[in-house]
Amino acid sequence: MTLRPDHARRRTIVVTLVAALAAVAAGAKQASVQGPPSPPALQTTDGPPPNGAISGVVVNGSTGEPVVGAVVHLASVPARSLIRQTRQITDDKGRFAFVNLQGGVDYTVAASKFGYLAGGYGRDTMPTDPLRPIPLRGDAWVPNIRVAVWKPGSISGVIRDEAGEPVVGVFVRVLQRVRIFGRDEVAAGPLTVTDDRGAYRIPDLAPGTYLVQVPSVQAAIPTSVALPATPAASFDGAVEVDDTHRLVISRYPLPPPPIGGRQMAYPSVFHPSTSIVADATTVELTYGGDRDGIDVTLRPVASVRVSGIVDGPVDVVSGLTLRLLPAGLENVGLGSEAATTLVGADRTFAFVNVPSGSYTIDAMSSVTELLTSAPSFLDRSRPRFPVPPPARGSGMSSETIDLIPGLTLARTTYGGGSRTAPHSGRAAVTVGGADLTGVVVRMQPHARMSGRVVVDRDASVPSSNPPARFALRLDAATGEAHLGRPQTSGLGGLPPDQFAFDDIAPGRYFVRTATYPGWTIKSVSVKGRDVTHVPIDAAAGEDLTGAVVTMTNAAPRLSGAVRNTDEIKADAALVIVFPTAPAEWRHTGFYPARLRHATVASNGTFMVDRLPAGDYFVAAISRTHISTWRDPAFLEKVATTASRITLQWGGQTSRDLTPVVVR
Repeated sequence: MTLRPDHARRRTIVVTLVAALAAVAAGAKQASVQGPPSPPALQTTDGPPPNGAISGVVVNGSTGEPVVGAVVHLASVPARSLIRQTRQITDDKGRFAFVNLQGGVDYTVAASKFGYLAGGYGRDTMPTDPLRPIPLRGDAWVPNIRVAVWKPGSISGVIRDEAGEPVVGVFVRVLQRVRIFGRDEVAAGPLTVTDDRGAYRIPDLAPGTYLVQVPSVQAAIPTSVALPATPAASFDGAVEVDDTHRLVISRYPLPPPPIGGRQMAYPSVFHPSTSIVADATTVELTYGGDRDGIDVTLRPVASVRVSGIVDGPVDVVSGLTLRLLPAGLENVGLGSEAATTLVGADRTFAFVNVPSGSYTIDAMSSVTELLTSAPSFLDRSRPRFPVPPPARGSGMSSETIDLIPGLTLARTTYGGGSRTAPHSGRAAVTVGGADLTGVVVRMQPHARMSGRVVVDRDASVPSSNPPARFALRLDAATGEAHLGRPQTSGLGGLPPDQFAFDDIAPGRYFVRTATYPGWTIKSVSVKGRDVTHVPIDAAAGEDLTGAVVTMTNAAPRLSGAVRNTDEIKADAALVIVFPTAPAEWRHTGFYPARLRHATVASNGTFMVDRLPAGDYFVAAISRTHISTWRDPAFLEKVATTASRITLQWGGQTSRDLTPVVVR
């Protein structure tokens, strides 16, 4: 068979790839050269075939060692059905080669393997980095692509009681310390249960600063409330504490017998043996790090009752679950409580077995929290905290957030109380060595907001047709997870250009929208006041009508190139854009509209879109700061050397940048 000239040229490219793969593997630590992976068979049909190629090696991101048997996935941006072979398995030197690729297209390369966190080209510092597009021009060959995957870390230890005996079958979890607007918060992490030796191990952890906790929830039910004939899967029955309350038995440490006539309880404890979040010893974890010996000792303490009344409509509060949250855990979900109880038909309540300390009483029928990983309801094999009894089920939803990569915002709804007239309440209490009575929790009616969406369309922009409806959400300005994320409601009964929120807990919020390519919010007004970039104050019971949200497809575009420096190469840089006004660096919500970042492509270019018009700082920094750059203290440092730009609606701005080192 005689090959046509273009086919012969393709044969030359593949032969060159075969020879070059040895050099690719030699760049990986301790890799020696052997035979390369076999490329896909060449076609000899008529017509100009695609001639591009991408090749490289998959390595352990921590050690640089090649990773054998990793699955490499190739995709186009945007996704198209133009790739003949989308997946390969790396050879014994971690190598891969995709050939016969269509030119003039951007591609992404991702990789995965059991025992590793998902990785890909561009994820050079952490698995949550965005994939970096690879431009393939014409029939070019892009060699030496380095694709990193990362081994997760683990934390393990033993749980013992005050006598040094192992505590079997109890929950253990990790909480991760995070910074939100310059303040320290904790996000809930994975959960496990101790084995028959009292030992635990929590795997698949990303680098970070962790706390190890043994939760202990004193879940009380009035004796007047009948328990199900068959205990729910989330608890194993109940024991009577006194004539008025039962204590539900679950995978929490069982209270020891009374001492001197006083009820005793095991409080929630952090490694090594403290019930106060601020005093807990942190565990620093790196990729592939295994921290063992992180033991926890439980010690019983005298406990008291906390009782009072819920000030609110009977039909709203009767049967409502109250949660008693220790200081420092006000924004953490189920399992963080010191105690739970039910509100009676007469609006009274009582927590039992409460250790001394500072607490917040939370009165809501749902809870929203930050999670460091996918919610456990997505993985039925993982243990889960029981919902507050006597509820037998719950509804859960979650979504990723923009503020801190790698975290999700998850909401659990577990029933109790009325949902026809949404109310909520919180009250701070300090518990000492004696029963605390007469506590009042005042319920506040939730606010409402309604209005319309106006489309400001620039017909000159390609693909400028708006969606049939823009989904809106309210974003808690202070980043307090317990305020939740109210979504638009009544969609089925409202025209497409109208929206309504009817369940807004008292607080301060921004109006945000889901991501619609090419579209962004231009302005928001409520009662004639411009609240585009300032929070809306939603007072208890307030009716915010007549709101107007203007959407536009004329968002400014910022693009440019990043230069290499000796300390930071262009493709290892992160471009950040933030307002010039320092007041806008704090309390911007989980989905800040005026703080954006962009990764740098392999050719050194970047592009940022969906930013509102306004005055900004722009800078290129190391991608190692991707999880921390939004901290106000960090932005203050960057602002001293950043470039100032002004973006106009419908305008395009270009700015070349030199990376700066921020210490």
